[in-house]
Amino acid sequence: MRSTRGWAAVVVMAIATLSAGCAGSTSGPAPGPASAPATAGATPAGLPSGITELGPAVPVAAQGWTLAVAPFQEAGTSSGEVPAGWAVLRTTATFTNTSDRITLLPDTALTVRYGPLGRQAVPVKDQTLSGLPAHDAATKVAPGASYTAEIGVAVPPQGLGQRVTVTAEATQEGMAEADDLFFEGTLPGSATPASGSPEPTGTTPASPGPVLPFGTWSPAGLRISPITLGPDKDGKRTATADLTVTNDGPRPRPGLGITLRVMTGAGLTDAATVTPSLDYPDAPIAPSRSATATVRFTLPSSAVPGPVTVEALDHGDRITFSGTLG
Repeated sequence: MRSTRGWAAVVVMAIATLSAGCAGSTSGPAPGPASAPATAGATPAGLPSGITELGPAVPVAAQGWTLAVAPFQEAGTSSGEVPAGWAVLRTTATFTNTSDRITLLPDTALTVRYGPLGRQAVPVKDQTLSGLPAHDAATKVAPGASYTAEIGVAVPPQGLGQRVTVTAEATQEGMAEADDLFFEGTLPGSATPASGSPEPTGTTPASPGPVLPFGTWSPAGLRISPITLGPDKDGKRTATADLTVTNDGPRPRPGLGITLRVMTGAGLTDAATVTPSLDYPDAPIAPSRSATATVRFTLPSSAVPGPVTVEALDHGDRITFSGTLG
């Protein structure tokens, strides 16, 4: 049984070789984060097939349980660790035992992503927002009874009023694989615009060239933002960039599964190798939705100013992005 990853820290970075075990890249053009057109396969709410609106209960695939995730509400302040200026929101996850016997609560991991790029909300736990029980808690639920967990997350001001997608991986007692369920709605409040360039949208055209400028989309729906540099310290500079992957297929994509090679200068000197993951390595990406991870690495100060190249290794495919440091 897959252990509960629970509400882990936002993005786990490992400066290492590629982590195995994720699905291959999807085929066909994906010029940007997919918006969900109303099609014959869509739900009555206009969502892509496989995604349910927040509120109604849906059966877990192996049956015996239903799960309902309520629309988000403002939660005020929290005693948990919350980034300065961010809003705390709450929801509930209600599991109902529809079988005729006492059963252990499914071992469940939840991921909350918001906005067109699928940025991950920060989990919040305190006395009132206790989250889901640990996988070894062995919580029992009687036939016909329900278990409700209070879930808290924090988002930046620009995340308010945006689309929110909740991914639930529920592993039932005796099952080896988790069932993936996706719920979607809108966060409360109104977005406060962030400083800097606006976020790319689904209308952003894909670049047709063999080397892509930072900030543009590959035909397969992959994007690396321009690199942001930190101050010089001991001849090195910290660097960050956002890696976004769009799942343009009808089935969940199990995580990023992408390694980035960062090279500096005209001679393509190796500077860093990073493998980002979202909450945990196989966190699934909902159909017709995107997910973003923030990549952190270190570059030599001598490379600034100057050209930088990033090669993305995506299950055998190699996609090259380039730009300028400085």
